[in-house]
Amino acid sequence: MVFKVLQLPWHVAAPGQSDLTIRRLGPKDCDTFIAHLHELNFDDFRDRFNGVVSDHWLLNYVGKSLKEATVLGAFDGGHLIAVSELHCEGGTPKGYGESAFSVASCWRRKGIGTLLITALLEAARENDVHTVLVETGPQNIAMRELARKFGANMHYEDCMSVGQINVAEGLATAECSIAKFKPIVFEPAGVEHLRLTA
Repeated sequence: MVFKVLQLPWHVAAPGQSDLTIRRLGPKDCDTFIAHLHELNFDDFRDRFNGVVSDHWLLNYVGKSLKEATVLGAFDGGHLIAVSELHCEGGTPKGYGESAFSVASCWRRKGIGTLLITALLEAARENDVHTVLVETGPQNIAMRELARKFGANMHYEDCMSVGQINVAEGLATAECSIAKFKPIVFEPAGVEHLRLTA
């Protein structure tokens, strides 16, 4: 699948904090993406992959994802701190995309996941994806809460927590969701900049 170009990068600034940039990752970012995944603590890595994987498997996964999926990264300066992925390849039905997220432990619960899922939903809409699928392990409470915030009805299926986010409804929720999560303020679609305010 050929993906349209999402209007990125988005720049996120907050008083007294580092500026963040959200941009699309490509094949040249392979080493950076792998380093980010290796920096995750054990529980966060397990949550991301629903278990433990080998370095060989990880290298193949990252390479394929960067070529075939929409992969968005959040950077603190030049350091990759979080990634969202939208996969529409393989057996995924037309109009659907599978999501995946990873956020560095020290950046969790600071709104980065909310920003990345918003960017992911924008990318989904621009590529005619109407439904984003979420699947995570039952222990990944943070991902379940994030998906629910954007309208997913999470339930258990085959030992996994699964749900779907309607892209249009998720984007409508994004403005309210981000605005309520002070100090983040979301600007409408087509945005090139997001600003965190005090």
